[in-house]
Amino acid sequence: MTALRRLPTLREWALVVGTSLAALLVAWWLFAWLALANLSLIFLTAVLACAVLVGSYAAFISALLNFIVFNVAFTEPYFSLAVAEREQLVTLLFFLIVALVVGNITGVSRERMLALNAARLAEEQERLRSALLASVSHDLRTPLASIIGAASSLRALDPQLTAKDRFALLDGILNESERLNRYIQNLLDMTRLGHGKLAIERDWISVDDLVAAARKRLSGALAPLTVQQVWNSDLPLLHVHPALVEQALVNVLENAARFSPTGGQITIAAATDENACKMTLTVSDEGPGIPRHLREQVFEMFFTGNDGDRSLHGTGLGLAICRGMLGAHGGTITATDGLHGHGTSIIMSLPLPTPSQEPRHED
Repeated sequence: MTALRRLPTLREWALVVGTSLAALLVAWWLFAWLALANLSLIFLTAVLACAVLVGSYAAFISALLNFIVFNVAFTEPYFSLAVAEREQLVTLLFFLIVALVVGNITGVSRERMLALNAARLAEEQERLRSALLASVSHDLRTPLASIIGAASSLRALDPQLTAKDRFALLDGILNESERLNRYIQNLLDMTRLGHGKLAIERDWISVDDLVAAARKRLSGALAPLTVQQVWNSDLPLLHVHPALVEQALVNVLENAARFSPTGGQITIAAATDENACKMTLTVSDEGPGIPRHLREQVFEMFFTGNDGDRSLHGTGLGLAICRGMLGAHGGTITATDGLHGHGTSIIMSLPLPTPSQEPRHED
């Protein structure tokens, strides 16, 4: 039987004894007002609690234990296993039968439900694993193919190439290598987020330095575009993990560059709220935009928006990782309409330090 598969742990034994003791105290308190048959429902509740919280075996033990407690404490002669009245004996026997049957059914139902949840979780994990492998196999192979092609051309056609041609091939190798590095970084970050190992080692950094570092890493992807920066010079410093927030900004900027038309403009804006409690970084592009019903889904892992064109939409990890990184700082990320109703704006919000946390400058 399912109920006899394993013995309860020490914690589960404590639960069985604790629920029986609680049932005893409640029944003792109501003994003067309730009939014996009604009191049995209190002990039956304890059996059901064990079945729901632990399983069939605990419910079986609880049924026997509550049967003994019920007999000893509430049937005559009291504090004895003997039963003087036939009606009380019938009540006890019915209680034991009902407790065993109902406890076992409830426990088995619980175990089947847990098995079903485990099966669904395994199915979901397998689906995510398949999606990850499909994304990785394509999105890592694409820059690798470009790198191999450019390197092969340099080796095979070197005597025929001009200095400009060599520079273009080397520049392509560098850009694709950086793109490959970002994909790998996203995979590593996703793993760290999934295992809760993303340590937040905070430091002070300005918006200027943060944006400059992100733009430098994406110099190749941003080269065909115009990037405009909009913020006041007196913005406060952020107290964050600089590398993590920089990576989040890189992911957002890379998405904006991917969907922007050649010669388009990307606008990076920064501002604080009225109470100086948070800072928002907004990246706006002139791309096709995101439909309203998809603006929440774009922050889910492996969501690409177009399964038939992964070369354009990437692995679907970048924005999901942004949400995790900003969330680890107590921040948020949302998508909305772009400037003047065109394109997309990604709004990243980060809490600002309190005055007591701000760095002190020595005179």
